Amino acid sequence: MAVESVNQTQSLYFAAVQTAKQEAVKSQKKQKADKLKAKIFSSALQKSQEEFELLSAGFPKEIAGMSTEDAVIYLKDAADIASETLKANQIPQNFADYRKKVSQFMRYVVKNNIEIKHKMKYRANTKRHLRLSPYVQVNIINQKLDEMAKWLISSHKDTLRMLARIDEINGLLVDLLAT
Repeated sequence: MAVESVNQTQSLYFAAVQTAKQEAVKSQKKQKADKLKAKIFSSALQKSQEEFELLSAGFPKEIAGMSTEDAVIYLKDAADIASETLKANQIPQNFADYRKKVSQFMRYVVKNNIEIKHKMKYRANTKRHLRLSPYVQVNIINQKLDEMAKWLISSHKDTLRMLARIDEINGLLVDLLAT
């Protein structure tokens, strides 16, 4: 009987040790899970705050969390896509989108102090070097956008009048159905 009581005592001891180990492992897993949840919540909150700051600054929220280089590439690609859309269909909405994308790109470059490499520009007839500063280039881009907007509006004046009349007719139809 003494052997049985020793075996029972040992089995109780080992059972208690095993249970304590299991509880310790569960506790560690719970602590890790809590830390992970806190980290996930913190990063989600940080990303949400970054998205809000970007939107209030006039940038797309998609660049949140991107490196500066990746964000510049994203904004340049967005401007390229908008330019292709404008080339395919020259309507005021596409021009407004293109201008917005170009503006976002330029503001992001200025805001983040991206180093712009100075390139030499050549005049076709004189072959003299003409160095354009980034500031001058930004002004030229704005000037070209303004010229393009004026051309778009003047060349589509008749189309815009027609669209206004179509909207007017549609409004009258809605009024007719409403009565």
